[in-house]
Amino acid sequence: MKSLLSLLVLSSLGLLPAHAADLPAQDVVMSLPQQHTLGVSTAAPEAASTVFGQELPALVTVAPDQVRLVAAPQAGLLEYMPAAVGDEVVEDDVIARVKSPDLVSLQRDFLQALTQQHLARTGLTRDEMLFKEGIIARRRYQETQSGFDEVNAALDERRQALLLAGMAQRDIAALEQNRRLSTTLQLRAPITGVVLERLAEPGQRLNMSDPIYRIANLDPLWLEIRVPLEHLPNLAAGAAVKVAAFGAEGRLLSVGRDVDAASQTVRVRAELSAGSGALRPGQYVQATIAGTPGEGRYQVPSAAVVRSGQHSIVFVQTAAGFTPRIVEALGNQNGKTVIVARFAPQERIAVTGLAAVKGASMGLGGGE
Repeated sequence: MKSLLSLLVLSSLGLLPAHAADLPAQDVVMSLPQQHTLGVSTAAPEAASTVFGQELPALVTVAPDQVRLVAAPQAGLLEYMPAAVGDEVVEDDVIARVKSPDLVSLQRDFLQALTQQHLARTGLTRDEMLFKEGIIARRRYQETQSGFDEVNAALDERRQALLLAGMAQRDIAALEQNRRLSTTLQLRAPITGVVLERLAEPGQRLNMSDPIYRIANLDPLWLEIRVPLEHLPNLAAGAAVKVAAFGAEGRLLSVGRDVDAASQTVRVRAELSAGSGALRPGQYVQATIAGTPGEGRYQVPSAAVVRSGQHSIVFVQTAAGFTPRIVEALGNQNGKTVIVARFAPQERIAVTGLAAVKGASMGLGGGE
């Protein structure tokens, strides 16, 4: 019914060419009053300073340097795991407890080395005083000082062994103060972030290096985008990237060198700097990448670009009405289409009422 009504309007205005359905796009004679009656308005094409291409599939990922795997530093029984998948954890918070008999011997060796250091320091202080008073020879003082250095090195070795066993500095300091041995090893969050995976469960017996948690800092997130080979010449590191559906944006980090044989695409990576709060690692989204701005690139309302066979066309206003012009459509973004075309400085194109203009030029059967 709508097409029939448009046909009657066009016919009454004398705008419909004979055998319209069989004709290619052609000039349309349409006076300004007729344009007003049919709701046709025009606008000047806007030069595109930043050209966004078509939407491409992208995988949300986490930057490799922002992922931490929490593993068992000692064999033992996993007693406690308070954090669930999706929970936020703060750096240095206790996120697991492991009961490990091997920890006792390491603590004992550390306390013994600490006692030996205390004795060696007392001896060094005494010999230093005797040497200054001329009671002992320099050689004896130097031997005492060398022994103190060896004891310090042994204590540092024992301290490093406790750190490698998973004890935090604060826990080692507490051991120095209270000198109480414990079989319980407290594992602390290495970073502030979100738990991506729980890789063990309480009650499980762990071997050394068995994984317990995977934690990641989700700010910022990365995108892995598969880009067709023909688009690569227009891409460069630093180009703007958008995920319009989520209001996220960022910058292109790198363009890969390897080509996927099946899809003939190249992986490019981008870092999101804003609006990534609604995104999750492992999620697939549609992203657009800003290409290199070039001469003859314009941004126009998407409704202004119509299809005619295999071509995209816009209708350029003339003194008599409109003339169709073939353009190359690069991509859509927020109701705008970036096109490649040539326009004179004062030229305007039809942006509304395209059904009437296209119907007059090509026939109502191919309308929008």
